[in-house]
Amino acid sequence: MRIPTCGACQNRPRMQMAFTIAITLGLLPVTAHTQTASTSSKSAQQEVVLRYFHDVLDGARTEALDNLVLPDCDIHRPEGEVKGIASLRNMVAARRTNFSTFATDVRDIFESGDRVVVRVQHQGIGKGLYRFRTGLQDITGRTVTWEAIVIFRMRDGKIAEEWVSRDELGMLLSAGILKASETGR
Repeated sequence: MRIPTCGACQNRPRMQMAFTIAITLGLLPVTAHTQTASTSSKSAQQEVVLRYFHDVLDGARTEALDNLVLPDCDIHRPEGEVKGIASLRNMVAARRTNFSTFATDVRDIFESGDRVVVRVQHQGIGKGLYRFRTGLQDITGRTVTWEAIVIFRMRDGKIAEEWVSRDELGMLLSAGILKASETGR
């Protein structure tokens, strides 16, 4: 199918044209605010999520949770469910027993309605055993790096729910627990 274009549109890059057509057809939600992590103007919801990563997960400041997360929050993680702020505090404390350093680089952040979505890269230096879905592994002294996509549902200006999808194969490879096949087999 050929999409008719006007003379002024023919010289624009294809991506710009596709975006213009999508908006014209109403395929993109009008309320979505797409921003990269480097953009300075963040919404209040995005600021809450960024503080969650940098203050709580990276900085282990669990006292900040009271201002960022609802008491009855539901966190859906690959290793299991975390229900409530007390369990979330325990999860953050456990992270400090697994990693001597932990840092998050927020690569992308955007929102639509009550959802905030981030693409992140985490990096930590292991200290002790870590439970992967494949079992317990000693990651002491190993740098572990992985990508993740995290979706947050916000309510009353706080995090009500979180879904985490992370690259555990990437974690195992970066820690040297698994080796990439050199033959491609």
